[in-house]
Amino acid sequence: MSTPTNFNQPTTPNYGDNQDNNQKRITTIMGVAIAALLGLCVFLLVSKLNTGKQLDATTMELTQQKEAMTELETKYNDAVTQLEQQKGINAELDAKINEQLQNLETQKNEIAGLIQKNKEYRGAMNTFERQKNQYLAEIDNLKKQVGDLTASNTQLSTQNQELSTNLTQTQSQLQEESTAKAALISEKTQLETERAQLSKKVDIASAIRVKNVTVKAVDVRSNGKEKSKSRASKVDKLNICFTTEPNEVVPAGEESFQIRVVDPTGAPLAIESLGSGVSVDKKAESEFRFTTTATCNYSNGETNVCGAWQPGQNFAKGKYSVEVYNKGYLVGTGAFNLK
Repeated sequence: MSTPTNFNQPTTPNYGDNQDNNQKRITTIMGVAIAALLGLCVFLLVSKLNTGKQLDATTMELTQQKEAMTELETKYNDAVTQLEQQKGINAELDAKINEQLQNLETQKNEIAGLIQKNKEYRGAMNTFERQKNQYLAEIDNLKKQVGDLTASNTQLSTQNQELSTNLTQTQSQLQEESTAKAALISEKTQLETERAQLSKKVDIASAIRVKNVTVKAVDVRSNGKEKSKSRASKVDKLNICFTTEPNEVVPAGEESFQIRVVDPTGAPLAIESLGSGVSVDKKAESEFRFTTTATCNYSNGETNVCGAWQPGQNFAKGKYSVEVYNKGYLVGTGAFNLK
């Protein structure tokens, strides 16, 4: 007997179609994975290339910085060497060089900061070089000035020696009495002042020295004749005479001398209406009143010069002193007594 068909039994699944679908999914997943892997590889390759470029750029930058720092150090050391070689002339110049070295060191540190920060430094480097050259030029100028001063000092020393020689000659010519000794001390002091103030040497050398300062006290008669007197009550006029000494420095021509007569009380005889006035003692740097003036035509040799003082009033008793000035310097002295 045949077996009846059971339509209620479950249908058997189609395993062949499922396997195809699974295979397709696997293939799709693998394709996506491969694509992702390829993308990752490309990304890593590009990253590596970029990293390599950045590394190369960084390496190049560091190399340039190192070369710039080396160049800066070389320029700085060269500048220091050149400036240090200029030392030793005098303390003032050494102080100036030390100041310049400090300025260059400050500039060097500023440039090094620019290099480290990868900023533009070439302009600052050029400025550094120009500054160094400017400093060297300033030092050369100062050295020239020092040389000129040295030459001037040598010349002044020679002139100082000449003044000392002139002093010795003057000392041998002065008289030995007390007034002449006082004049000698005054002139020695004057010459010592000249050595300390060499700017006055030409003016001092042009003063004409005088000797043999004499005073003749006279009584002027009604007829104009003069008679020597020694009593104060009889004297109404003073004739002051002296002799100029040779001076080749002074050009020939008219010379004026201020005569200062000091009475026994220490007061100068002076009446402005009779030619008295005020002049300057250049050595003492102070003003003085003079009694009268005397002029002569000087020819670089010995010349007799006379001046007169007639105040129209009586003279006091006692010792009078006489001072003769030329060009503001005391050039001779004398004295006389009235009874």
